[in-house]
Amino acid sequence: MITFKRLRYILLISIFTIGILEMTTAKLFAATLTTDTYTVKSGDSLSVIARDHGESLNDLMKANNKRNDLILVGQILNVSTKGNSNIDKALQNKDSSYLTNKAEQEKIRNSVAFTSNPILEYAANFLGVPYVWGGTSPVGFDCSGFTQYVFSYFGITLPRVSQEQQNVGVLISRENLRPGDLVFFGKPAHHVGIYVGNGKMIDAPHTGDVVRIQSLNSDFTYGRRLTLKKVESNVILHKLMCNAVEKFTKT
Repeated sequence: MITFKRLRYILLISIFTIGILEMTTAKLFAATLTTDTYTVKSGDSLSVIARDHGESLNDLMKANNKRNDLILVGQILNVSTKGNSNIDKALQNKDSSYLTNKAEQEKIRNSVAFTSNPILEYAANFLGVPYVWGGTSPVGFDCSGFTQYVFSYFGITLPRVSQEQQNVGVLISRENLRPGDLVFFGKPAHHVGIYVGNGKMIDAPHTGDVVRIQSLNSDFTYGRRLTLKKVESNVILHKLMCNAVEKFTKT
């Protein structure tokens, strides 16, 4: 027999449970309004995807029930839409030149030179990242921090500053530059970027700017090509891994 006291207890528990369910439903509904999906591309990483969508790596992993940072090309991830994209960051920094040239930048990014060169393809993930003096991560780069970070992805260790990076690899003249070569300005170098072809480079220019694609200026001194065997071995491995992952996701 159910006593009045026990009945009251059951009633209170029921009310509490309904309240919790309503709060959970509200949170889930709110989440549906602030989330979107993103399809993983070759060269992507969870940290870059999280940065581009203005959320922490931890939040992104939780949203996708991931216990590690392994992702596959073609995989669909839940991402936040409430954060700031690279374009939003550029707006906040009043960097109108990046916004004005965005269509051209995307055209270059999707060109054969970028899509066929893993180094450039990976470097393009950081278009729009703010310049930060002394920066060595996707939170913010300076010029040599950017080149060092990009090449480290392929197992290639570069010195920290441009004056030291200019002594690495084979000296290359302007007319012999190839996509993926390092390009230096001044001697000793005060700036470095990565050549993308057609007289252009991708680089982190200066304070108040963002990682962008732009023309080599008159201050260009020379290029440096890293040991081909080392670069090509990493590039080939990268291509093989990407191809294997793409085939796996299609089966």
